[in-house]
Amino acid sequence: MLPVFYKGGIMAATKLFYGGHIYTVDAKRSWAEAVAIESNRIIYVGDLAGAASLCDESTERIDLEGKMLLPGFIDGHCHPILAAHYLCGVYLEIEYSVQDCLDAIRAYVEENPEEETYFGIGYAEWIFDETGPKKELLDEICPDKPMMILGSSAHEAWVNSKALELAGITKDTPDPIPGFHYFHRDGSGEPTGHLVETGPQIMITDKVNFFKADTVRRMIELNSAGYASMGVTTTCDMGCPEFGQDFYFRTIPEMIEAGTYMQRFFGCGRMVADKSEIELILGRLQEQKDACDTDFFNIHFLKIINDGTLETRSAALSEPYNEDGSMVQPLLTREEIARLGVRAAKAGLDINVHAIGDEAISGTLAMAKAVREAGFDDCRIVNSHCDYVKDEELGLFGKYDVIANTTCVWHYGNPDMEAVIGDRQNRTFRLKSMIDGGCRMGQGSDFPVDEFGREPLKGIEMGCTRQLFDHPELPVLKPYEEKLSVDDGIASYTINNAYQMHAEDRLGSIEEGKLADLVILEKNLFDVPLSEIHKVRVCETILDGTTVFRA
Repeated sequence: MLPVFYKGGIMAATKLFYGGHIYTVDAKRSWAEAVAIESNRIIYVGDLAGAASLCDESTERIDLEGKMLLPGFIDGHCHPILAAHYLCGVYLEIEYSVQDCLDAIRAYVEENPEEETYFGIGYAEWIFDETGPKKELLDEICPDKPMMILGSSAHEAWVNSKALELAGITKDTPDPIPGFHYFHRDGSGEPTGHLVETGPQIMITDKVNFFKADTVRRMIELNSAGYASMGVTTTCDMGCPEFGQDFYFRTIPEMIEAGTYMQRFFGCGRMVADKSEIELILGRLQEQKDACDTDFFNIHFLKIINDGTLETRSAALSEPYNEDGSMVQPLLTREEIARLGVRAAKAGLDINVHAIGDEAISGTLAMAKAVREAGFDDCRIVNSHCDYVKDEELGLFGKYDVIANTTCVWHYGNPDMEAVIGDRQNRTFRLKSMIDGGCRMGQGSDFPVDEFGREPLKGIEMGCTRQLFDHPELPVLKPYEEKLSVDDGIASYTINNAYQMHAEDRLGSIEEGKLADLVILEKNLFDVPLSEIHKVRVCETILDGTTVFRA
């Protein structure tokens, strides 16, 4: 066969995929008979005859045998570096009772007596009342070494007395942000061991080293291999505290070069969680976005933590919490976040705002309005999580092109949360209404606080069912009409996340000229019962034209 000319070069396809269900996720949601790639690029999408004309005897021909070919999954909101730190110790299942947690912590300490510090994550914040967990429970297990256990959202923590002592935290220590980032205190003002939000956590971790560098690096590798087995070819890391920045900007690029980090890495570096950090982080980002701008390592987001979580009673709601009548204000007022958003857009940055409560989400939308009215139409604005949105603001996501990034493994009926926010729990995660209003929905696991797993197929399923997978006896999250379609789920992990990352020109769909990031599934997701989607096996994951996982 004669050589094929393509975009001025002479070449033949290195791989040909055919014989399966090839869903391109392009603008027309097209299906194709065949896909040809040359090295790391897709060079043809269409019928088999056309693809075959680009092949010669060296082309590897892959018969899908009825399997499904999709663009590689993109985890649009995760914390791989943070996860590698946080998962180095005891891991508590979200279903655990208080006693289960204590038993697991005690067992870990007894099995690891040589450790100088103890760290963990995972307890469900709602198993404690609004005053949170107490240090005395951990003191009974380990009185002489510092211990920190994060809640399942990582927006609160539980520490023992030794950790408070070594960090110099007393009743005279001021809270980082009173009423938002604070130490819970007893009637005499003494810290109880319950830390709300990240500010108090950082005050502990700045003084107590809970992490070992070699263990963290090994965990990054293991987590990356896990992602590859789930079909994930890109991770969008949405922030890590100062203790992880060397891993961010030194270790990850080294691992990508060595092939031990098997995903593209988009990110933001540090997160703005305190007003005093804004100038530092903006200054760093303006340097980092120019120095870190490749298809494999790209830093260009300003991440703002504008409120907390519903579980920790730190999300900013427009009406008080049912449980205790408390209210929390966003970190930044609408005027402040609008000014910051315009500054970021002028600097060429994209913006991701953690906003869970309706009052914080109003701030994101006010910022988006200001950014668009300032003429920055191409700035990507993301509202992460999107738990509780005001009725009148559902349509503003589409109007101001705000990407709604959510985690559908959180979309399930949870009667425990009704004690915290009452009937508002049954009006959360109304993503279908937002999509109908013109909004793009992305998905991310928020790993390591994913609760029930970071696999994209779980997120796709639970977005469609609004019920915890493998638990048909458990309640479906209201409103029932907010259930998503399978196509919504697939798009949220592919083309919509690529758009969020300003990479839709090269990622997120199977189209000619795009990078060859692909995943092969054993079954066509459109033919599988919704409750079975999470059981579909990932057969192969292809990153930049090269297989990084094969079952």
